[in-house]
Amino acid sequence: MFKNKRIRWISFIVLVLIVAAGGYYAYSVYLQPAEGETTDASEVQTAVARQGNLTVFASAVGSVVPATEFGVGFDESGTLIEILVKVGDEVPEGQLLARLDTGKSEEEIALSVSQAELNVLNAQNDLDDLYSSAQMNAALALQSVEDAQQTLDILQNTELSQAEALQTVVEAEQAVSDAQRVYNSVRATASQSTIDAAKAELVLAESSLKDARSKFNDYADKPDTNLIKANLQLKLNSAQSAYDTALSYYNAVTSTGSDLDRESSEADLLAAQAELAEAQSNLESVQAGATPGELAVAEAELATAQAEWEVLQDGPDPDEIKLAEAELANAKADFALAQEDQAIIELLAPMDGTIMSIDASVGEKIGTGSIITIADLSQPVLEVYLDETDLDMVGVGYEIDVTFDAFPEDVFTGHILEIDPSLQSVSGSQVIRVLAQLDADSFAKPQNLLVGMNAAVDVIGGRTENAVLVPVEALREIGTDEYAVFVMDGDQPKLRVVTVGLMDFTSAEITSGLEAGEIVTTGIVETQ
Repeated sequence: MFKNKRIRWISFIVLVLIVAAGGYYAYSVYLQPAEGETTDASEVQTAVARQGNLTVFASAVGSVVPATEFGVGFDESGTLIEILVKVGDEVPEGQLLARLDTGKSEEEIALSVSQAELNVLNAQNDLDDLYSSAQMNAALALQSVEDAQQTLDILQNTELSQAEALQTVVEAEQAVSDAQRVYNSVRATASQSTIDAAKAELVLAESSLKDARSKFNDYADKPDTNLIKANLQLKLNSAQSAYDTALSYYNAVTSTGSDLDRESSEADLLAAQAELAEAQSNLESVQAGATPGELAVAEAELATAQAEWEVLQDGPDPDEIKLAEAELANAKADFALAQEDQAIIELLAPMDGTIMSIDASVGEKIGTGSIITIADLSQPVLEVYLDETDLDMVGVGYEIDVTFDAFPEDVFTGHILEIDPSLQSVSGSQVIRVLAQLDADSFAKPQNLLVGMNAAVDVIGGRTENAVLVPVEALREIGTDEYAVFVMDGDQPKLRVVTVGLMDFTSAEITSGLEAGEIVTTGIVETQ
């Protein structure tokens, strides 16, 4: 702690020595007469530090502009048939300004609306078709995956394939036997015992079919690769075949054995024999096992089906959906515009304001450009231009004092609203463009401020009141932004460090180091 105090004392002593040395140097340079010259107190120019007000400002020029200005016109071309306002009128938002004859008949408008509505329906259908087609394609892709998986499973599961193939052969052999029996029976009149036996077989076959169907229904929703379902499916097929055969046999033994029955039974026998041959051939192939090539093909088909499913499962292409939605939105917008079509259309004021200009006449053919200009003059705004060297003197919110050429005795006040981010070129000079707003209390006078009125504008960079002021000639710069003054102590000037606030070309504000009433030097008169 003692060490810190010692350092502070040493620093203070060094500072005093520096100030004293600077004062002696300044006195030697500015106040000490040259060798051989004489001087007296009358040769030193002085001034009294006074208390007063100081305003720092940048001079500019400006003119009145509307706070907001709109050019309005019709959305369609046609003949201007009525103008309901004149320049200078004050209008509220929504007031009718003019009317236009579009030249369209009611029939043309109705046809346009109908066509636009049809376009909306077509666009909506196209969008719906994208979704429905995507759903259908996804369902087909999923079915392809399941079929490919089932094929691969069958090829990989040799035991199941052999069992199914063997069962098919057994069923085919039974079908041949049954068809042979029917074929033989239609060639001779059956005895009552044969008919009774056929009836009993039919009853048993129908009962077995019902039982097989009931058991299979419990597994109908299971995947086709489910072994229990596959076994029940085989039993159901066998029961159905047995029932069909029993019914055919019963019908055959109870019939009269016509030529038609004989031809039908012969055809059934030939078909059963063909199915048996195919089943036996398939059994031989299954027993031989699937070749590597067949497995590779099945795996490739499954991979292709899965890839297609991956693409389609998320729905339609997002880009196609965006395009279809955009077309639908455009169609709806056109429909809305078509519904707004009228033979006579009206132009309404978009805001409260004053009519500044009318650029069309009744009876004139006009397009969709602006024909009426409306501006908000309720709050006067100034467009102000300053020299680029005054950039440090302007900022948003800075105060302004304004004197109009038309009212040279009146001073208006306001503040800066915005500053352009880039310089403007005016008459070959680079200037700063700002917008300023006059204070409401300032312009509340009988006079009207017209658009385009010129004004002299002072942008207030700083303002102080009841401050200690000295002439700028009294300041001695002893460092960057550091100043001192010579204060008269009797007939001797002594250097004193001061803090300077605002400063213009003639006066400087002293915020510390000097009191009002003290005398400071401003220079020396040359000795004659």
